[in-house]
Amino acid sequence: MMSRSINTVLVLLLVGFSPLGAGSARAALGGDLSSVLADGVDMHGTVNSLNLVQYDVQEIAPTAGTRVREYLNRNGIVFAVSWTGPVAPDLQRLLGTHFKEYTTALAALNHPGSHRSVRVVTPELVVESGGHLRAYFGRAYLTALIPAGVPAADLR
Repeated sequence: MMSRSINTVLVLLLVGFSPLGAGSARAALGGDLSSVLADGVDMHGTVNSLNLVQYDVQEIAPTAGTRVREYLNRNGIVFAVSWTGPVAPDLQRLLGTHFKEYTTALAALNHPGSHRSVRVVTPELVVESGGHLRAYFGRAYLTALIPAGVPAADLR
C-alpha cells in the first residue's frame, strides 16, 4: 500500500500536479501531453496511447464514467478531443481557453436546447455533442491544428 501511494505521488509530480493542492494542468484543446496525463490522474483512469502516422491518441478510461480521447499532433499539441459515456463531460475542462468561444456561439444558436444534439462552428473551433441519459457522445477540434490529410470524421 505504501509503495502504491509513493508511486501515485511520483506520477502526480511528473505530470505537474502538486499533492499539496497547488492545482494541476488541465488537458484541453491546445494543451500538451503532460496535461493529458494529469487528466488521467484526476479522472481516476488509465491513459492508453495509440501512435498513428500523423497524430497520437491518448485515451483516458476511467473505472466508471465517460471515456475521453485526446488527439495530439506531431508538435505535441491537443488538436481534438472526443468523448463517449454515461454522463456528459466537463466541457469547460475539455475546451479549456476555447470554452468561452463555445458558449458565446452556443448562445447565438436558435433554440440550442431543443434538440438532443448540437453543432457549434466558429472560425477556429468545431464542437459536436449529443446523446441522452447514460449515452453521451461528442467531439471538439481546432480546425487549424488538424494535421494535413486527416479528415475530421476520423476524430471520434
